[in-house]
Amino acid sequence: MHDNHDHDHSTHSGTTVDPVCKMSVDPATAAASREHDGKTVSFCSKGCAAAFDADPAQYATA
Repeated sequence: MHDNHDHDHSTHSGTTVDPVCKMSVDPATAAASREHDGKTVSFCSKGCAAAFDADPAQYATA
């Protein structure tokens, strides 16, 4: 039935994408976050945050 679809939708609400590794991240439980171009960017790990810090333009999203 459609119950699984509805469940999947609610599971993904409130998440964002780590710009470095492209994993889904819940900003409330993110390992790190940064403010960039007026937006908060969330990361799955401190390693991804460090990669972003080294070259934010490489990971900038439109």
